[in-house]
This record gives sequence, C-alpha cells and structure tokens, in this order.
Amino acid sequence: MSTLSSFLSPVRLNLNQLLLDPNNPRFSELGEELNTIPENRFLEPKIQAATKEKMKSSIFDVSELKDTIKTVGFLPMDRIVVRKWRGKAIDDKDYYVIIEGNRRVTALKWLIDLHDNGKETFSDEQIDNLTNLDGLLLDDKVAPETATLILPGLRHVSGVKEWGAYQKAKAVHALRKAGLSPQESAQSLGLSTRSANTSYRCFLALEQMKSDEEFGEFAVPKMYSYFEESFKRPDVKNWLNWNDEKEQFINEENIKEFYSWIIPPPDDDSPKLPEAKSVRDLGIIIKDEQALNIFRSAAGSLTRALAKYEVDHPEEWQPKVVAASNAINSLTPEMLRKIDENAIAALELLLKRIEQALQDRKALLGSTE
Repeated sequence: MSTLSSFLSPVRLNLNQLLLDPNNPRFSELGEELNTIPENRFLEPKIQAATKEKMKSSIFDVSELKDTIKTVGFLPMDRIVVRKWRGKAIDDKDYYVIIEGNRRVTALKWLIDLHDNGKETFSDEQIDNLTNLDGLLLDDKVAPETATLILPGLRHVSGVKEWGAYQKAKAVHALRKAGLSPQESAQSLGLSTRSANTSYRCFLALEQMKSDEEFGEFAVPKMYSYFEESFKRPDVKNWLNWNDEKEQFINEENIKEFYSWIIPPPDDDSPKLPEAKSVRDLGIIIKDEQALNIFRSAAGSLTRALAKYEVDHPEEWQPKVVAASNAINSLTPEMLRKIDENAIAALELLLKRIEQALQDRKALLGSTE
C-alpha cells in the first residue's frame, strides 16, 4: 500500500474549507438506511449541519474528543486526509471533502461554534490552532478509486475508533467490486482473508434481503448482525443454502421464512428472533422438525421450541463422567503431591456431587417399590 503515498501531498487547510462527508460510512452505525447525497450538494449549509449533528451521536465519541482538544489543543499527530470538492462554489473558493478525519473536524467545528455562541472563549492563538491545519491532499484524479476506502479503512477497520461490522463489510464489498481480489481486499483493510470473505458474504446476504419485494424495506444496516450470526452457525447457513457462485442464499422458501422471523409481525413489536444472537439458539433447533414446528406456530417462541428440544435430547452426561474418571486415573503420584487447594476443592466437590446423585437415585428407586 506504500504506492498510495505518491498520490498524497501536504496541504495547508482552513477549517472553513473542510466539508464533512455526508456519505460517511460511519453513519451505517446509526441503524438507518443511507441515502447518498450528490457531490454538488455537499457545500449546502443544511447538509453540512445535518452531517455534523449525525457525527455528534454518542456512538462516535466526538464529545470526548472535543473535550480533549479543548484541554490540550489540536495535536496534528495524524494529518487529516482530504480530496478536492468536485462542486462549484459561488465564492470560487477551494473546498475539500474529508476522507480521513471526520471525527476530528467535527470536534474542531463544534468548539468553534461554542466560541462563536459565547459558550466558550478561546484566545487568538487557540483559534489559530483550531482552524489552521496541516493536511494531506489526495490527487483523486490519478489515484485509484479504491484509495478513498483504503485510506480510512486502514485506520478504522483495525485501528483508531474501529468501524462497525457493517462498515467493514461494505468496504470489503466495494473493493471486491472495484476489481481487487479477496486477498487484496483483505490486505488493503488490514483484515485476514477469511474474515474479509465472511464480511463480504454477510453484506451480500443483506443486499439480497434488500432486493426482496416483500421484505426489502426492512433491510437496514442494523439487520447485518443477523446474517453475521447465520454464517457462524453451519446448520442455519446450510438450511438457508448459501451458494458462493450465485453469491446468495438459494433456498427461497427458507430465506423468506427467515426474513419473517427477524422483523416484527404487523400485530407485534417483537420479532420471533428478537436479537441477532437468537440465531445461535435457532441453530440448535433448526434440524429438529418437532421443535422447529413449535417455533413456527402462531403462538410459538424460541423459548418453547428450545424446551421441546431439551426434552427430546437430554444431555449426554455419561461420556463426560467417563472422561472425568479417566482424567483422575491419569494423575501420577508426583501430580497428586503437587495439586493445590483449588484442585483439592474441585475434587471434593465432584465427590460430593457423585455421592448426592447416588443417594438421589437410591431414594427414587425406594419410592417406587
């Protein structure tokens, strides 16, 4: 990735020249559907104001960053990376869209707003520190299209203020569709190829839901985690029948049913799978027809289905007892001499529970005679 440095050059920037990116990938963490803002509208005051308010959301920790900058000043240890805005300004000034540094610029603009409103008072020296910045300008006319993803991705996928899972997946998808191989896409973002491939599949699965005529309107970024869990559960993944060649789930009946479980029904606020981690329990019952039918029924729930499954599939305890017995048998005299108090307490507890189980069995047998 060192070749990207040839497309970057130092630039002196004024805070007023910097445009927050209204299409910032971070906004997917807000759980809303992203509507792409056209480039020529970036400079509009209302769009910049709305973008700044989004960036102030607590999940981005900009408030803490603002307080830190207020205390110690702006320390340009990592320069803000920008590209030239492609729109036309009425005042003919140059404006720059932030590629990397939206949090920092939001914090700086926030502090200046507080000063202008009289809620904070900064000296001329402090104002200069907050508004005149050293940055790096990306020549996006000659740089590869993927540069605007790779530059922030290297910092946020596996570094400073990590991107969320959906953001990572969206970046991987964009790089793959731009022509990078699975390995190149992963390396560009500091991910393992296996992790990047999983993210890619999860993103495609959400896009598949988005294209569904019945359920597409519900396919917002926050639903991504359901598909993430589905790929972690082999039984669920196989039930939905993922196909790498077609890059989608191909069991249409099952995927439709899955969609219906992860969104609230018209007459209820809670879906059958109330949260993404519920897919883990679905993986337990998915191959048990009776338990699955209980879950599918109108009054069915995951709790009832799991209860049925546990009745029909009592835990296989005997192999574990045999394994414990073998482990104890393997203790050598030397090992027995060296065991500590915690190990002794564990053995005594095991003995107590075995004795209790045998007493309970004897009592039960006696009561039936």
